[in-house]
Amino acid sequence: MDAVLERLQERHGTYGVDWMGFNLSRKNPLTYHHIKKNCEKGKRTLENGAPLTKQAHTFLNCLERTKPDLYIEWNELFKEINKSEAPPTEEHKEKIKVLRKKGEIIEKSFMNRK
Repeated sequence: MDAVLERLQERHGTYGVDWMGFNLSRKNPLTYHHIKKNCEKGKRTLENGAPLTKQAHTFLNCLERTKPDLYIEWNELFKEINKSEAPPTEEHKEKIKVLRKKGEIIEKSFMNRK
């Protein structure tokens, strides 16, 4: 794991689950998601990152193409969690559930492709 991702994990207590509610495992490790994309000059910093599992990251990229408004909502939540400089709160966890519910049909389709 690289230093920025490791620091995100330490700062936000990302143990066992990522910021989209996906479970961590050896087969589904953490990755670094650029909130502001690398191709848009987004830097690999704590403030611009979200720790997502490989599966969640791939799913988020799918949402970017199929449900761009939902993709934006996720990134707004990631920014909010980053500003807190702490683990996701119960309020954040509720927002995660709401966003997961909004993308539920796409997520089921996505998971069935795996």
